[in-house]
Amino acid sequence: MSSELERRLEGLLTEAPEPDRGAAEEALHRALRALQPTAPTRRGLRTAVLVFAATAVLLAIAAGSLAAAGALHVSFGTKTHSPLTTSELSLPKGANGVAAIVDGRLSVVIKGGFRLQGLTASAVALSPHALYVAAGIGNSLVAMAPDGRRAWSHPAGGEVVAIAWAPDGFRIAYVVRHGRRFALRAIYGNGTHESLIDRSVRPVRPSWRADSLAFAYVGAGGKAIVYDLGHTSRAVVTSDSPVTHVAYATAGRKLAVATQDSVQVVPHGLGVASCSSVGIGWLGRKVAYACETPFLTTVFPGYAVPVPGEARVIDANGRRVAMALLTRSRVLLVAGTSSHLQTIQRLPPNARVTDLQLG
Repeated sequence: MSSELERRLEGLLTEAPEPDRGAAEEALHRALRALQPTAPTRRGLRTAVLVFAATAVLLAIAAGSLAAAGALHVSFGTKTHSPLTTSELSLPKGANGVAAIVDGRLSVVIKGGFRLQGLTASAVALSPHALYVAAGIGNSLVAMAPDGRRAWSHPAGGEVVAIAWAPDGFRIAYVVRHGRRFALRAIYGNGTHESLIDRSVRPVRPSWRADSLAFAYVGAGGKAIVYDLGHTSRAVVTSDSPVTHVAYATAGRKLAVATQDSVQVVPHGLGVASCSSVGIGWLGRKVAYACETPFLTTVFPGYAVPVPGEARVIDANGRRVAMALLTRSRVLLVAGTSSHLQTIQRLPPNARVTDLQLG
């Protein structure tokens, strides 16, 4: 044994707290009591028992000292299995922020060091450049600043299930549950001037046009609807089957629409894919989406990117994409560019991701 190792061991033993005297005496008493012979035995056997008892006492004392120091956890009679490790949400490289809701709990990481974790929430959205966080908490829509300060809270009259912040940060569109129905509402980014847009919609996140003067949502009948704030008018987007997701391009007026069996771009009617998608977004000028193919999700920002998992949620903000992937052993949150995805959180295989957004 080297002198350096000896010094380290000596230091560890010196720092270890003294064992509880009562525990040590009790262990010694039990060991000695076990040594009382019930019948004459051979000397060799008696010696072996004495050695075993002394060893047991020393182990009990050492275990007590190390356990008290926090260096050792001791259990007897039960075989334990270490749980699957869960990592904290991390900020993707180059992003301003990322937010996710896992098993009804909100996690947010914003550039600059702000982190929020464990708050019960039903929906989340990041403002442009992740300057604020809007979340459905209880029956209210709440906006928080990056320093954790609550900016404002507005009673929604029900559970908020979807939130979308306008690109200019001036307005928010959100969907609220009212019994078995869902209503679409809009409110200013400072928590004032709330208004009802549509009293019967589907629980799908709205999507704002790049100029912040209109947004698309899914009506109760499954049709994509564009609401123009300037003219307070609605236009129904024609589709053959019910719409499941909508996403405006980050520039211009192109709208991507996902149905139960296809992805297309309107108003040109350009077909992008023939599959059921779990979500859509935009990477540059091209549509990003994920097909529901078990354990081999493919994202198409103009070309295929195989990902080893089944996508459950997808979000793209023009520059980066984020996905929740169900693999064979766990759920992974991944984010990045179309050519390079990084893991930003590892979760147990039964974790339920209901919201994910990049800022």
